[in-house]
Amino acid sequence: MIPATLHPPVYGPWPAPRLRALQVEEMFRFAGVSAAYSYFGALLTLGVLFEVSAERTPAAAWFVAATLLAVLRGILVVAYKRRPAGSDPSRYARFAIGANFAAGVLWGVLGTALFPVGPVYAQLFVVMVIICFVAGSVTAYSAVEGAHEALSIPATLPTAAYLFFMRDGMHWYAGVAALFFCFAIIYYARQLHTHLEAGFLAQIERGDLLALSSAVNEKISTENRDLAHRAAVRGMSVASAREQVDRLDSLFESSPLPWLVCDEGGTVLRANAAADRLFARGSGGLDGAAVTSILPGLALRSGEVASGSA
Repeated sequence: MIPATLHPPVYGPWPAPRLRALQVEEMFRFAGVSAAYSYFGALLTLGVLFEVSAERTPAAAWFVAATLLAVLRGILVVAYKRRPAGSDPSRYARFAIGANFAAGVLWGVLGTALFPVGPVYAQLFVVMVIICFVAGSVTAYSAVEGAHEALSIPATLPTAAYLFFMRDGMHWYAGVAALFFCFAIIYYARQLHTHLEAGFLAQIERGDLLALSSAVNEKISTENRDLAHRAAVRGMSVASAREQVDRLDSLFESSPLPWLVCDEGGTVLRANAAADRLFARGSGGLDGAAVTSILPGLALRSGEVASGSA
């Protein structure tokens, strides 16, 4: 019997349902903490933008959007944890990918439209925040295909293009290096996704093997119990037959009437004690004797019958 936790929902062929469930579970294991860290980073970024910019309205609007996104992410995490058992987790994954895309757009806006003019520390801070959150989210979102890409692509590519090809002119070497690093992050996220998927498939196969071995062991135990029952029944039948034979043998030996057991040729095979006393033979003295030798009258009748029939 397969445990209840191994029964897949009915929303796809094997092993897609359980594979998808494990991938989404792995992503949501980090989703709450990632959302909290992201919001904390947005709060610190707001402080830096307020410190270096005289125009604070765009920064405040950006932070309000980040706050709303953090609330939506929190609601999504709670909804996933309270979902009905056996429900399809794909829609939660789609919502998470959408939330990551919105977060990537916000970080991309920070690296382009809201990128500080000065001082240098503020510019370095913005670049560091974007790189850290994008690179640091590889582990958190790589379990589900497209989840990390939805965050990293809109956050890094517009920032790299703006900083090295638009803001201060064309800086090809630095721009190509920046784009290379952006795609390197995406590449490693894809590799980690493949590695996690292989691990999840191995986990599913191991669970199936354990369930199968449990079912086989249970079947073997059932068959062993049946064999033991049959052996016990047969043992009782043999014992009963032996008991009946012993009872008949006792009756044969103790009967006051003489009894002879003969074969087809008239040879005495066995005689009881009464027969031995009747014919004055010792115990076993009649064994092997011919019936005609101890019952001559029987031989005469046999001859008369034979002559009459002739």
